[in-house]
Amino acid sequence: MSQFAGWLAQRYRNNRPLTEYERRADLRQFDSSTFTPIDKGIIYIDDNCIEYVDRHFRYRGWALMGASVFISLGIIFIVAILHATMSLVDRVGSLASGDTYAIAGLIAVVLGFLAFVFWKLLLRDILRYQYYPVRFDRISQQVHVFTGKGAKVVSASWQDVKFIIGRDKPMGPGEGYTYDLRGLVMRGDQVVHTFAVGSDSGRDPAITLAQWEMIRRFMEEGRSALPFPPLQLYTSVEPSFRNAFIIHVSSAGEGLMLIALPLTLPWALFRFLAMKLCRKPIWPAAVLRHGASTSSGTPPLRAPAVYGRVNREGGRADEMERFWKESIAAAKARNDEVREQLQNGSISV
Repeated sequence: MSQFAGWLAQRYRNNRPLTEYERRADLRQFDSSTFTPIDKGIIYIDDNCIEYVDRHFRYRGWALMGASVFISLGIIFIVAILHATMSLVDRVGSLASGDTYAIAGLIAVVLGFLAFVFWKLLLRDILRYQYYPVRFDRISQQVHVFTGKGAKVVSASWQDVKFIIGRDKPMGPGEGYTYDLRGLVMRGDQVVHTFAVGSDSGRDPAITLAQWEMIRRFMEEGRSALPFPPLQLYTSVEPSFRNAFIIHVSSAGEGLMLIALPLTLPWALFRFLAMKLCRKPIWPAAVLRHGASTSSGTPPLRAPAVYGRVNREGGRADEMERFWKESIAAAKARNDEVREQLQNGSISV
């Protein structure tokens, strides 16, 4: 499941030169101005900055759910082994030393596996931050990536970040690439930090190009260059069960909602629990000061309290929904063009 790349699988590699694919996938080589901008996870926008969730925000809870299954099975297995051992001792007396070592070794192996699951799955979902925002500051022309480690933030000049159409290797023979908007912080010719912005684009690389156009226009031309209204934000970061239910249960679609419920409802419950066991990210004061500037008077847009809740006055919600559907359909129609450039490296899109 390449959707988990950079989080649970296929960890991002740093301190290396660019790959040939990354050179071809450099978004500044594409003519994205012909694409209509698409929102893929904006949680705040004003005249000075635009802020996104990280790529894995929508998948949170999955690691906790998977870890809980493995840990429960491991504990049941250990209890069953101990119960069987005690029953055997009651019937035949003390065990031979070889049998004792074999049982102890088996339990040690299971405990080691459980420790691995705890470290590689459970702690990737809890006792961390609820999300890892990425902030684009057009006043200082800086990109700030919240990491939660050390100084908590990696900051780089807008021009020193190479943005690419990221893709992850399929995990199985029937799975295609999963694409995302990926930033590579460069130091000379070396990649020193890798991050992904907003939700992934699934199997549609052209969606990533439209997402990039949203950020490019904002950073290079300003908020007024975005073709809105009808822009309204729909991504909510409130750690409520209602939001967890909307993200994981409702997102399956009306036709599949009941069929998928045995999987999506537990996922929603574990997402809610994971969010409650994590902290809300807070930007350092220095990052917030960098973006301070006079406002044009246009009010900022903030993430709603409920995922997908928008202002329906005067048909605004219908206008926005129609706009997004048309924009996404137009981008998907150009997937083959974008794939050809990614394959051949010709600058023609």
